[in-house]
Amino acid sequence: MKKNEEYIATCIDETRMGSGIVKIKDQVVFVPDLLKEEVATIRIVKVKKNYAFGIIKELISKSSFRIQPLCPYKTCGGCQYQHIDYAYQLQMKTKQMKDLFCRQVNENIEVKDTIGCQYPYYYRNKAQFPVQIKDNQIQIGFYRKHSNDIVPCKKCLIQSEDINTIYQFIQNHITLEQAIELRHIFIRTSNEESQIVWIGRNEKPFVSLNEQLLSVFPNLKSIVFNYNQRKDNVILGKDYIVMAGRDFIYESCMNHKIQLHFKSFFQVNPKQMERLYQTAIDCANLNKNQTCIDLYSGTGTIALAISKYVKEVIGVEIVKEAVENANRNKEINHIENCTFICQDATEFAHERKYSDIDVLFVDPPRKGMSEQGIQDIVTLQPEKIIYISCNPESLVRDLNVFSKQGYYCQMIQPVDMFCHTTGIENIAVLKME
Repeated sequence: MKKNEEYIATCIDETRMGSGIVKIKDQVVFVPDLLKEEVATIRIVKVKKNYAFGIIKELISKSSFRIQPLCPYKTCGGCQYQHIDYAYQLQMKTKQMKDLFCRQVNENIEVKDTIGCQYPYYYRNKAQFPVQIKDNQIQIGFYRKHSNDIVPCKKCLIQSEDINTIYQFIQNHITLEQAIELRHIFIRTSNEESQIVWIGRNEKPFVSLNEQLLSVFPNLKSIVFNYNQRKDNVILGKDYIVMAGRDFIYESCMNHKIQLHFKSFFQVNPKQMERLYQTAIDCANLNKNQTCIDLYSGTGTIALAISKYVKEVIGVEIVKEAVENANRNKEINHIENCTFICQDATEFAHERKYSDIDVLFVDPPRKGMSEQGIQDIVTLQPEKIIYISCNPESLVRDLNVFSKQGYYCQMIQPVDMFCHTTGIENIAVLKME
């Protein structure tokens, strides 16, 4: 097999990253956007020792699950599944999770059907738009797949309508003088409020544009300038000033009012987030006699969601600002059985070991748990662990480590938080053997 050769092939399966799998002369070829049982003419674009990559030249036989994507900007690489019927997307994700966890963790593990989103468009509450100047023209949009080139776009079908409206206004009113100072434009929205964070070098040119935005969007409660002149792809810098309003907006979660700083983590699909957290609570089978830990608790959204079901919740977080934010959220919602502690997790674990902890909730970043983090949890000896993960691969790794420490995974519940993409959230229920 050589580069640029063409073959007619039938797709025999699909990968988790949105490619079809075909076999040519007993060699596996990965073909983006090709669905199972489709027949296509493909062209080989890269050949490795044990596999190759191809692209679709012509679809000869289409899957009944293939649909016409609503979005014209497919080259941005943000949505890998918009050409697939949504019900089938959920079937695909369920199969992918069963294959992954049953093969790499335990063949008898129970993987439930993926919980879908009621309306899988316009769901994201946060967007980060890169800004570039090319040939003296402003380019704002999303990065093309596997590149730093920007795909300009007018709107995004998975961003909230409010984000799209603000973004379109900025596109129509930003000047070259202003755009030159920027790396990114960050927009976050909630049910009632919106926030803009300009990310770049110099805030001075933005005074007039801020005034325009505030006059047009009465729900715009926060405009911040974040200074970032780094040469890497870290989006937010350390220092910032508030140009209008405050450095946070109010959001809601499980009927709780949440004060959300622009640097704080919050799930990007707020309606589905509530289904995620309620499902996690249901999986935990909580009662009013229990003490729970929310490890790496951040601004406290999970701890607050748990609080009405149990006797006591302790949130542990090392970032001082996040703990302050969590305590404000506790006060705002008049919750008395939550305690937020600013402490290193290892120190906390050694202080609390052998105490009666019924359920521990953990929702780590995409890279998953560190070995020390897992050891901290094992030291605490909770009867049950509810592990919420946005990365199936790191979850597999961590479940296998937990297994060696005496905790087996009883069940996996996938939740489609990132509709039309290959992303998937999982709730893992672990029990002490």
